[in-house]
Amino acid sequence: MEQKPLMVVDNLSMFFPIRKGFFNRIHRYVRAVDGVSFTINKGETVGLVGESGCGKSTVGNCLIRLLTPTGGNAIFYRESDQEGIDVTQATTKELREIRMDLQMVFQDPYSSLNPRMTARSIISEPLTIYKRCKPSEISDAVAHLMTKVGLSPDYMNRYPHAFSGGQRQRICIAKALALNPQLMICDEAVSSLDVSVQAQILELLEDLKPEFGMSYLFVAHDLSTVKHISDRVIVMYVGKIVEVGYTDEIFNNPKHPYTEALLASVPRLVADKTARKNILIGEVPDPSNPPSGCYFHPRCQYAIEECKSWNQNLHPAGSHTHMSACLRSDELTLKGV
Repeated sequence: MEQKPLMVVDNLSMFFPIRKGFFNRIHRYVRAVDGVSFTINKGETVGLVGESGCGKSTVGNCLIRLLTPTGGNAIFYRESDQEGIDVTQATTKELREIRMDLQMVFQDPYSSLNPRMTARSIISEPLTIYKRCKPSEISDAVAHLMTKVGLSPDYMNRYPHAFSGGQRQRICIAKALALNPQLMICDEAVSSLDVSVQAQILELLEDLKPEFGMSYLFVAHDLSTVKHISDRVIVMYVGKIVEVGYTDEIFNNPKHPYTEALLASVPRLVADKTARKNILIGEVPDPSNPPSGCYFHPRCQYAIEECKSWNQNLHPAGSHTHMSACLRSDELTLKGV
């Protein structure tokens, strides 16, 4: 059965200008996101992974229009509409409507909560703005949402500083759930939490997904976390997608050398001496002045001369669901987890 798309991202780009000189002229651009295309299906969790600075958080910010992309489209298909709405071109009025269905959970829960507002005020804010509840129903609605995320309604009059890190993130999730969104973008939502708390938040997100009928875009650099929660995985490197596939395909049979190196960096209970052979050398290229051809070739142990002029386009690698941007994906046998 073919899955219905919830959001289709086509050639999305986000360039930040670098200005220099007395006249503050544009010298060049930081290519934070450079021609990214992918699909999020209804009821699906898509993991977006890569090193810090690869552009994955910028993608999330563009999809919810916290940043206005410099190019491309992000077509969002709401259940109430037959035709999709391009988030990148939406007017202020359209954005207000779309954001009922698009919500975001940020990395640092303390920074994303107003320290002068109680938990009740924070969670009820979207309900008040969009007039989803009568004033007399606000307390009951907040109590219901707090219960859903594992918090006692008795805490609704406390301020953010009175909660632990995990509890603050639960408040952020409750606020995101208030409008019953179709897509929740989790930007490193568990990376700042203790490992034991991470597991609790991940379990919570998995439980909420079928109940609220949501899809997730789960942005993370921790591959073990992504493996636990994602249906499909997208791997980014210097603003470009280098591999896409179902979670088992990516982890068991990677088709891009960068993915192999990321998997080799995942901590293991038993030391693997062969994993050290895959440790990357060199530095991540400057996104304002990337190398020619495949951006990864200066650090790749499998690189050949043709890689210096390779166009980095995604192509099938073993199956129609598994895509790789590596020139040699069909001939290399890479090590998974």
